[in-house]
Amino acid sequence: MTTVLKRLAVLLTTTLATGVAAVPATAAPASAEFGWIVTESVGGTPVPPDAPPQTNSAVLRSADRAVASREDELKGVCRSEHASAAATQEGWMADRFSRCHIGHRKVELRCTGCTTVLASVEFDYTLIGIAQNGTRQVDFTLTFDNWTALGGVERETTPMRVDLSGCSGGLVTCTPTSGEREQLLGTWRLDPRFDVTMTSPDGTGIGAEYLVDSLVELNMAIIPVDPRIAPWLEDDMTRAQVRFDSAGQLAGRHNGTVFSDFIPTFDLLALARADGNEQAVRESIQHIDDALHHVERTFPSMLIKVPPGEFKPSLGADQRPLHRLVDSVLQDRNRTYAGKVCEDVWGPGAASPNLNCDEYPFASTKEGAYTGSSAADGDTNGWRTWHGSSRLIGELDNQESGRRYLNLGFYQTQRILNNDPFFVSIDR
Repeated sequence: MTTVLKRLAVLLTTTLATGVAAVPATAAPASAEFGWIVTESVGGTPVPPDAPPQTNSAVLRSADRAVASREDELKGVCRSEHASAAATQEGWMADRFSRCHIGHRKVELRCTGCTTVLASVEFDYTLIGIAQNGTRQVDFTLTFDNWTALGGVERETTPMRVDLSGCSGGLVTCTPTSGEREQLLGTWRLDPRFDVTMTSPDGTGIGAEYLVDSLVELNMAIIPVDPRIAPWLEDDMTRAQVRFDSAGQLAGRHNGTVFSDFIPTFDLLALARADGNEQAVRESIQHIDDALHHVERTFPSMLIKVPPGEFKPSLGADQRPLHRLVDSVLQDRNRTYAGKVCEDVWGPGAASPNLNCDEYPFASTKEGAYTGSSAADGDTNGWRTWHGSSRLIGELDNQESGRRYLNLGFYQTQRILNNDPFFVSIDR
């Protein structure tokens, strides 16, 4: 057992003296003389409902490498750098395409009403999930480490089953078909890996983007063949929200899969620096920074203005992300109403082939100058109370930041679809 997990296990271990199980287990039937009982448990702690969502403003890792190499890298990073987050029921998510969950269990076979241990099994486990940008497929790999089975014949004759839920209704299929594997306790030590691939047929699902959502849960069970022995059953050890789509060009690649419970962050500065291109979009960077952190420098002017978009841990689950808008008519209206701010401040005709009226929140979001203000309710002066910012910046800067980084570098790379939430960050 790893040092980090061992330290956590000390806190969560069920003592034999109290007889309180660390995780819920199905009660033994009245006729059962023995039962498999969890006595050490790490991993699966539910995330509080007021906890902030997971996000990451780092530049997206390449999704084009072989799944095996990504899996090995993710497992190492997960256990060495993110063990605390990975041990929660939600697990740790590197981005919209990669996640992991880790844990530890010790399960003992004991007679009812006594402390005599007849057999036991103890192990660390890691579940890696990798979603594919380009196909409607997600791959999960469960591996066991430090597997120790003790006791008499029970450890060789008792089966343990692991399964991943989420394959149902014909819209999501699994390989293997059942999404589960059952092996004897001794066999798991020799074959400690279980792979499940989930796929959804192209062009199936709801709406124009052909959306299919699936909740994937990890379950484990020790189910003895002897009816005198009560089983260990544990469901929902970790969960993942998977979304398959065939959104087409707006998502870059026609088909794809993401973990939709992860909210990505658009960081223009990080993306431009990764390209060595920061100077080309420095005005756009400054505008976003001012809108988020120096509203006194922005227009329209108002007494209290709080532009949305920035992730703030202190808000918990009550975040104010932006949401992508793909309707081109509404995008144009957002630009028109943002332009009213520029005209009011710099005068009609100030925007020119060399100067563009840049806006934050972006015209391609539902928080834009029209859709995100009272203008959408018919107020022609709604732009005056818009919690956003418009200013004149260089045309090349504006086009580079919008087309190259927001659209190609973020929306398409992260498969941001219509109404998908995302955060915005500028860390200077």
